[in-house]
Amino acid sequence: MDGGLAIFGFGLFLLSIANLFARTSYWLAWPLLVISMLTMGMAFSESKRLREVSLGASAALAVLGIIAWATGTVWWLTLAVFLFAAAFGVLWAEFRYAYFGHVTQEELSQRAKRGPVHWPWQRRRVH
Repeated sequence: MDGGLAIFGFGLFLLSIANLFARTSYWLAWPLLVISMLTMGMAFSESKRLREVSLGASAALAVLGIIAWATGTVWWLTLAVFLFAAAFGVLWAEFRYAYFGHVTQEELSQRAKRGPVHWPWQRRRVH
């Protein structure tokens, strides 16, 4: 998965550079640069939060694609952003569902039994 994040991050990086050189929409190039640097950095750091990064990148790219479509950005840039959003979504789903063959049903059931998540803002009361 981390290799896929790095490849897609590099593709986003090239897309944003092409966008800057084409001077079509600077507002879209900068978020693409940030997302690509984030995904490549997370992939090379081998972080345990890779699944969350790919899901977050997919959601951010989907929102950027909708905004690009609504504002009339050139078609090739809008299409590329949507394709990258779909690719990051598939990358997230690969390790979330047994259909893709990367995880087994037993592993998924073990993940579900981990218990509740303790968030930092939730205080535990000790009596």
